Formats: sequence, structure tokens, C-alpha cells
Amino acid sequence: MKIDPRQIPDGGLTLSGSLPASDYDLPPGETQGWDKIHYDLQLVRTGKEVTVTGTLSSDFKITCSRCLDFIPWKLIIKDFCQVCQVEEDSLLDLTPLIREDIILALPLAARCELDGAGRCPYSGRVFTPSDRDDFAEKRRATVWRDLDRLKTEN
Repeated sequence: MKIDPRQIPDGGLTLSGSLPASDYDLPPGETQGWDKIHYDLQLVRTGKEVTVTGTLSSDFKITCSRCLDFIPWKLIIKDFCQVCQVEEDSLLDLTPLIREDIILALPLAARCELDGAGRCPYSGRVFTPSDRDDFAEKRRATVWRDLDRLKTEN
């Protein structure tokens, strides 16, 4: 997304629409149906700086790290904010800035929400407590045990 800063009026400029996700060289991976990035941006020019704020969003399917099925995912970046230095005759390219914020907002390990019985709403598999990640609980218990030992030694 390239913008000519000279065309930003004194009161600012509001842009909204959709961009093709393929233009953003997003990391290939465990997604399906990711074709559009929706934006609603406000641009304000102050001297040689342009402040860009707004929201970015996209709907697609991502692989669940628990059941390995594709689950619907809504990516929303509500606080997109960039301050860019601009030259007189150059265009402002927001593409790398938008790409960076999207990559940072992607989940490391997306997971579906289990119902009260531990059932995945997409695959129908039931995950018992032993199937769930209990590493965090074990680690937490180890940490508290070690801290209790320190407390009794002193």
C-alpha cells in the first residue's frame, strides 16, 4: 500500500478497504482461505512526518495445535500505529509496516475452545485432562516446591 503524502489534506485522510493478502508475503503455513486484509486507517501529516493509525483485520482458517483441524480465526489489530518520515517527492510505502504488525499478531499456537465436557467443536474429539497440556501445571508445582525449599532453608 503506497500513499503520496502530498495528497494528505491538512485535516487528515481516512482510508478504508481491502488488500490482497498475497501482496504481503505472509509466512506460508497452516492457514486456509486467507485472501484479504481489511483496513480502516487515518493518516495525518505534520511537517515531514505522517502518522498512520487505525485497524487491520482478516478472517481465515488456521490449524489448531490441539486437534490439528482447521478452525476459523479472526485476526484484529485495533491499535495499528506508525509514524513515518517522508521525503518531498517519495511515496510512503506501508506494506512492510502492515506485514510486520500482522506477523506479530499471529498466534504462536492457535487452539479451539473446548466445551465443558472437553470436546472440540470442530473435530468432535474429547480431550481428557491427561490429554491437555499439563506441562504448565507441572512446572508451576516445581517452581513452588523449589521456592518452599528456599523459604525453609532461610
